[in-house]
Order: sequence, then C-alpha cells, then structure tokens
Amino acid sequence: MAVTQDDIKRLRRMIVEPTEASYTDSDLTALLENTACTDVNGKDPTATDWVATYNIFQVASEIWLEKSAAVADEFDFNADGGDFKRSQKQLMALRQAAYFEGRSKALSLQMKQTPLTKITTSGWEDLAYNDEIDDHEANLT
Repeated sequence: MAVTQDDIKRLRRMIVEPTEASYTDSDLTALLENTACTDVNGKDPTATDWVATYNIFQVASEIWLEKSAAVADEFDFNADGGDFKRSQKQLMALRQAAYFEGRSKALSLQMKQTPLTKITTSGWEDLAYNDEIDDHEANLT
C-alpha cells in the first residue's frame, strides 16, 4: 500500500503548504516513503502484509527545518518609526520543527536488563558479562 492522498493532505496542513508551489505531491510522497516504519502489528515495510505506516511527524519536522533555513538570513530592523521583527519567522519555524519532532516515532530501541534477584554477603550477585561475540566464539570449533 502506498502513500495516499489523505496522507499528502494531512502533511500539507501540518506544514502549511496548501499548494504545490514549494513541495509537489511527488516530493511529499518521496519524503513520506523514506520514513516507512514498523506497523502496529510489528511488521517491517519489507513484509508482504505490512500496513502502510509512515512517520509523518518526522517529515513535517524536516520540512519546518528547511523553512527555517530559508529565512535564516532575514534580520530585524527599525525604519521610519516602524520596528520589523523578521527573525520571528525563523523562530516560529524552529518551534514547529521541535513540536513535530517531539511527536514523531522514536527511532531508538528499547533495552532490557535482567534484574538482580540474589543478594550475597558482598552485595548483589554479579552476573557474568556475555555478548554476541562470546556466544560466537564459544560455538567455533
């Protein structure tokens, strides 16, 4: 299943780009497809029964960062009694990028630790260190 028009419309609302003037539908589709992630059933995008799942918030954050970079050279100034704060555009774009980044799917893995369950005279038991290399070397002949 591919990116739908509803996905594109939703992303356009998030980035405040209602037309294709800055980002075409194919641009947004490519950005979304690059963030394909594990679905609600734990299936990877390479699985045949994968339910299309994209990190739309990550894409929105990246686009807001692009928008921020586009106005980074604008500066505040006073002229003819007016006070112009053009730097607000960049600040707002950075705030939006941070907001959507905060809502995006975590890209880190969860670590699991075996709990210590036995106390000895010198304190909690020490578990032997073991990793994949130890397992690999133990199986060598």
